[in-house]
Amino acid sequence: MTEPTPTVRGPDAVRRSLIDAAKALSSVRSPRQVSGRELAQHAGVNYGLIHYYFGTKDNVFAQAVIEATETMAERWDEGGILPVNTSEEAASYRTFAKLEVDESRSPVSDLVARIVAGQAQASGRSQNDEELLAEVAIATALQFGWGAFEDEIVAALEEFGAELHTLRARVAEMSTRLKAD
Repeated sequence: MTEPTPTVRGPDAVRRSLIDAAKALSSVRSPRQVSGRELAQHAGVNYGLIHYYFGTKDNVFAQAVIEATETMAERWDEGGILPVNTSEEAASYRTFAKLEVDESRSPVSDLVARIVAGQAQASGRSQNDEELLAEVAIATALQFGWGAFEDEIVAALEEFGAELHTLRARVAEMSTRLKAD
């Protein structure tokens, strides 16, 4: 069986396409459940380019996690605790929900540490302030919970007449109120 002709060409485009494909696939399944061939096919590149540019498929997923972490961290760094991310960007949280990490300190731990630092700076409080830590815990749980289960939550609530964009707007609004209380 021959592979389809790659549609993405050029080193930067190939790297970008592989990383984007890894983000998309890992928001649905654990990277361990995705084959290198599936990753290459989703990226529109030849399978051998994974090894040429990244060495292994795991390195592609690792780069995707780094980028997802940075995207989320920048959002948190700018304003401390923010409303629940109910946009398409919530896929980054789904990536983390599916991630299986064999490290002593996971990307989630690093992200939470950045959220604590950002919120402490934004609110003028100490990083070990009990109230601040509770706020970060709740906000992080809401972010990851929504990101991990948005599809299932929306599907279940559609039975009662919920519409995705309206639900997203209301969830974001309500989470802002929780932050203010």
